[in-house]
Parts: sequence; C-alpha cells; structure tokens
Amino acid sequence: METLQERHGIVSAGDVRRILNTDNSEIKDLCKQLKVYPKRDKRTGKTFFMREDVEFLKRMKELHANTSKYNEIDAQPVKYAPVSVHDNTTMLVVNEFKGLIEKMMSNQDKLIEKMQSTLDNKLEGLDEIVVELIQVKTENENLRIKLNQMTKENYELKNSLEQFRPVGFGFYVK
Repeated sequence: METLQERHGIVSAGDVRRILNTDNSEIKDLCKQLKVYPKRDKRTGKTFFMREDVEFLKRMKELHANTSKYNEIDAQPVKYAPVSVHDNTTMLVVNEFKGLIEKMMSNQDKLIEKMQSTLDNKLEGLDEIVVELIQVKTENENLRIKLNQMTKENYELKNSLEQFRPVGFGFYVK
C-alpha cells in the first residue's frame, strides 16, 4: 500500500539532502537558480519538496558538476584540441539548461492540467448539489403552501362543526 507521500510525490527536506548529497546552503542556492521553493505543511509546519522539483534540483546539481568539470578541462592546456573546446562546452551546458527548462515547463503544464481537472470534478459535483438544493427548496415552498391551505380548510371545518348542536340519538341540528 502506497503512502500519502508516495501518492502525491512528496519528498522531505532530509531526503532531499540525502538524495543530493549536499547541505542546506547548496540546496537553497539551487532553489534560487531554478526558482523552485519548498512547500510547508500547514498542520505540522514541516518543509517538503515535490518529487519533480527534486528531480530538477538533482539535474541542476549534475549540470553544475559537469560545468565545473568542463571548465577544468578548458583550463588545462591542450596541444591538439581545436580552439572551440570552450564554445562546445558552453553549448553543451546551454543545451542542458534548455532541456531542463523544457522539462520544467512540461511538468508545470501537467500540474496545471491536473489541478484544473480536479477543480472541474469538484465544481461538477457542486453543480449537482446546487440543482438538488433548488429542487428541495421548491418542494419545501410547495409543501408550505399546501400546509397553509390545509390549516385554512381545517379552521373552516371546525367553525362549521361548531354550528351543529346534538339533539339526541346521534342526530345533530344546525
């Protein structure tokens, strides 16, 4: 049976530190660069990340590691390498960032679609409830009108009954 965290793709801050194998300050820097921020549980006050956000942070950390590795390679003197090694490295990093941004945008679109479908489902249920409430209100008004008519008829019948006087042997005179 899957947990609530697994179902909603929630990762705790401690798990993010473990997954990225880093400290809080580096996580904060990565979050600022990607404009991804942790959420806070209103009941418990604990901080958590969405699974997609953790994947982006992990990818960003890998890109930083690759960039520093490429910069080290570019800094070393190469005898037979073409002059455009630095340009190739820059293009690789730019392409990685473009791919990361595209993935973030597609995940954002998926999240928006999921939220919209959830809201539509809830609003659809709300429409049914409103229709049912209107029907109940109409029925209630009809019953109130009927009750008033019956009360009036009952009052008239009591007045007409009071006009009769018993004579005897089950006979009545008006």
